[in-house]
Amino acid sequence: MTTTTLTTPMDLAALGALLARYPMEWWVAGMVASALVGALALVGLRTVQHHSPPLRRFLPAQAYGVVLAAMGASAFTLVLAGATMAELAESWSEGGRWGTLDDAIAQGLRTHADTAVLQWFAVLTHLGDSWVLAGCTVVVAVLLWACQHRLLAIGWLVALAGNGALTKILKKLFERVRPEHEHGIAQAHGFSFPSGHSSASMAAFAMLAYLATRLLPRPWHLPAVLAAGALTFTTGWSRVVLQVHYASDVLAGWLLAGTWVLCTVLIMESVSRWRGSQNRLVQA
Repeated sequence: MTTTTLTTPMDLAALGALLARYPMEWWVAGMVASALVGALALVGLRTVQHHSPPLRRFLPAQAYGVVLAAMGASAFTLVLAGATMAELAESWSEGGRWGTLDDAIAQGLRTHADTAVLQWFAVLTHLGDSWVLAGCTVVVAVLLWACQHRLLAIGWLVALAGNGALTKILKKLFERVRPEHEHGIAQAHGFSFPSGHSSASMAAFAMLAYLATRLLPRPWHLPAVLAAGALTFTTGWSRVVLQVHYASDVLAGWLLAGTWVLCTVLIMESVSRWRGSQNRLVQA
């Protein structure tokens, strides 16, 4: 007995048509799946926080080494994510699997998407608007700084500003043209890959969830990460349904933001633990 995989253009076209025919159902399923991913990320974060070697056992120089190791791991993760995004870009540019799937979804949505569905997602897509996230960035940064959470404020700004800069650089690098979207309900300009809405919203929501785990009581942690996952998927999926981005654009945006946020959090956690070890050494 042999197993089959979705490797032929016909298989991928059928999958794309299926995704396009039921945008609301896939939205709900995607929110649930993304919320579960957020819950798994919370488990991973707590594992790192509770089971990593206590830095008080190390000398200050060795504590510096922990921060350097975190920076090295972050650099490796960024390189790996960059290679994955390059493979995505190569696939759609040469008519590969992602290009076939992208075209099938976009064509299916142009054919089947209902006006009411488009209008609904045109509202939801504002979650990733630059003016919304810029305002959120400023307000959160000011509040964190005023409450003496300086490291968290800096990490928050680095996560969002760095992600935004990388998104603009990659858009100019790949120069992918957006899919046709002639329904008039939503408009978007500029290059398509990676999706700025998807990338920026994921960076913001993921970092807000992380801040919740650092600053709010434990009962709030799980709801925060579940909400972050659901809102992240909602914003990205809205860009696909509105046909202002291909599916691979959104996937690349999530990959970029997820990697950047992971690196930011990894370094913040390392610096925070190093500071704690330094304080314990001074007190000793």
